Amino acid sequence: MVERKKKNSGFTLVELVVAVALFAIVIGPLFRAFSSSIQANSRARGVLKATSMAQSVLDNLERYSVKTLRDDMPYADIPGNLLPVNSVTSYQRTTHDTDEVKFEFKSVRYQDMTFNIFVDVTKGGSVNTNKTNNYFMYVADVYIYLNKGPGATMTGDPMVHLKGSVQNKD
Repeated sequence: MVERKKKNSGFTLVELVVAVALFAIVIGPLFRAFSSSIQANSRARGVLKATSMAQSVLDNLERYSVKTLRDDMPYADIPGNLLPVNSVTSYQRTTHDTDEVKFEFKSVRYQDMTFNIFVDVTKGGSVNTNKTNNYFMYVADVYIYLNKGPGATMTGDPMVHLKGSVQNKD
């Protein structure tokens, strides 16, 4: 009687280790690319939200004169009149002279992100030489920073910086 050898049709341990190693080599770079695209998408979404916030602030600034922003607007009304949100931890208005007004808003919650906003309104260089009404161009700079937690400062490069204009008529 002739003995027949049984064929094992499974994988050997070596074949299995080689297959897992090749799989890891192929999937590793794909996973890193996927991870970096998620981070880039998140950053772009943040910049889009910050740009939307900055544009809204500029639109609201254009409705007021510099005198109103500097002297006439009650301090308590500033966030509600300038920001598209009501959730602000702290804010301040600074007027150095008649030609400049600054606003700082900290911990502004907009959708699912928190920003710090700095607004600087200064007299620009263009002047209308009409004798009855000197008209100066006021420039509004809106800087938006991502709030990275308590004590976050508004230094370094902002996420968004937009320029606009403010009227000076009284």
